[in-house]
Amino acid sequence: MSGLEDRLRDALHASAGRVDADKPRPFPERGPRRFPERGPRRGAPMRRWMVPVCAVLAVIALAAGIVGVRKMMEPDRRLQKVPTMPRFYFASYLAGGGEPSRVEVRESRTGRLLDAKSAPKGTNFLDLAAAGDGRTLFLFARQGGKGACASTIHRLSLNDHGEITGDRRVPGGAVSGSPVGSGSLAVGADGRRLAYSVESCTPEPETGKMSAGARIGVLDVASGARREWRESQSAADQRLAWAGDGDRLFFVRSWYGSSDRTIHELRSLRVSGGAKQPTAGSLIRRITSPRAFEGVTASEDGRRVFVLEGSVGAVSAEAGAGAAPDSDGGFDVLELSAEDGSVVRSIKRRSSFFAGDAIMKSDPSGRYLLTAYGLVDLGKPDGVSAFRVGEGFYDLDW
Repeated sequence: MSGLEDRLRDALHASAGRVDADKPRPFPERGPRRFPERGPRRGAPMRRWMVPVCAVLAVIALAAGIVGVRKMMEPDRRLQKVPTMPRFYFASYLAGGGEPSRVEVRESRTGRLLDAKSAPKGTNFLDLAAAGDGRTLFLFARQGGKGACASTIHRLSLNDHGEITGDRRVPGGAVSGSPVGSGSLAVGADGRRLAYSVESCTPEPETGKMSAGARIGVLDVASGARREWRESQSAADQRLAWAGDGDRLFFVRSWYGSSDRTIHELRSLRVSGGAKQPTAGSLIRRITSPRAFEGVTASEDGRRVFVLEGSVGAVSAEAGAGAAPDSDGGFDVLELSAEDGSVVRSIKRRSSFFAGDAIMKSDPSGRYLLTAYGLVDLGKPDGVSAFRVGEGFYDLDW
């Protein structure tokens, strides 16, 4: 048995030796290394350029996110509506030469006559006021004849082709007296409120007085409710213009001063306030003859007001009543601050020279001006586009 036991013991020792040789050794053998271990050190150069690259990519992603959010919050410029010129403009003419008074509807870009309406016999269509929809026109009709001294405000409706489809009197639009002069009728952009200025026909103004019984009125188109402010210093109010909010009214108040000079005051009036006289309104700018305000229009927010400020008598009679005041064939549109009357900018334009009453009306966008000197685009550096209209018109609007 001892021999067998020896042989078994040797076999076990041999098997144990082979198992120990196949097991991984937990620690490397001691001794000098012939070659450096390169595996773990290969990541160091990669980290040196990967970290800044990842940082740059993160910044780019952040910037792209900000731009994307901003585009989502801001409207697409391609979808923003660019102001366009009103399609129609209107002109009124007094009766004369056997022809009745009339109002015309014309295409703005070509001047083509689209429709016309004659006033009843013995009536003159005077001042015009167009609402912001371009399809609603208000006009002052004054009755003539011996002993007649009354005015009526009419409302005309148009279709998309510029044809007059309706004519009716505005509720409460029967007004005693006569319109003061140019710009005696104005309407808010929404067509809900009318402003007018009239004066008594009798008695005649005394010497040195501008008018008699002059007053400014505001009329609600739907209900006919009316409120009036009376002048107390024999002054005349005209060149009416609404701000976009429909509560602030701009106008020119004129009266005779010393040395036979006429004083012109550009004022504004809060119609919802408790003012009892036009002089309660804010004074914006004051000038004296021979200078005069030939046109007034206000910005939508009421912070700016545009005026044509010319010199009466500075143009020769041969040039026509509507010629520009400057000898070089140009005129200035002044943009004023409605708070203190300071000149924000002076816009000089070359005139197209044609006869007509001095006037200026703004379109609903506030970019285009309709004047007696032509169509003015405030978005262009210079120039006036001429338009076709008969001579001797009394008022214009669009």
